[in-house]
Amino acid sequence: MPAIVNIVSKEDGEILSNEIQASPYEFTMATRAKWEMVIADEDITIGTGKFEKIKIKEIHVQKDTLALPCAFNHHALVSVVKIGGKGGCSAPVEYDRVVDSAFVLGIDSGEVRKGDLLAVINVFPIMFTRDASVPVKVK
Repeated sequence: MPAIVNIVSKEDGEILSNEIQASPYEFTMATRAKWEMVIADEDITIGTGKFEKIKIKEIHVQKDTLALPCAFNHHALVSVVKIGGKGGCSAPVEYDRVVDSAFVLGIDSGEVRKGDLLAVINVFPIMFTRDASVPVKVK
């Protein structure tokens, strides 16, 4: 059943809200996936329990794929909570996306260095099992 939702994103420091008509849909996820590394692209100082945004080396996520985090922690000082890109990476799954930042939670205090492996994401191809409607801008 279609619903009207607000897609909230950030562009050039400005918060944007677009009213969209969207529908839930079914898909099948493949058992084959691609492993992508989330690699720091800047140095930051992190504190225990602190939540920070860090630049990462760009990851290109192709359309019709889902990115799921690997359950294992890959860095001694931080745990990646979310990844994002321009506008919060809120593009529909039917579009290519570029991830360029990670939101991390400090496990311990210390220095995260450019080039550090922060996490791994598993990128699975999907196939729609029922016709999916393309989200439509209402306003």
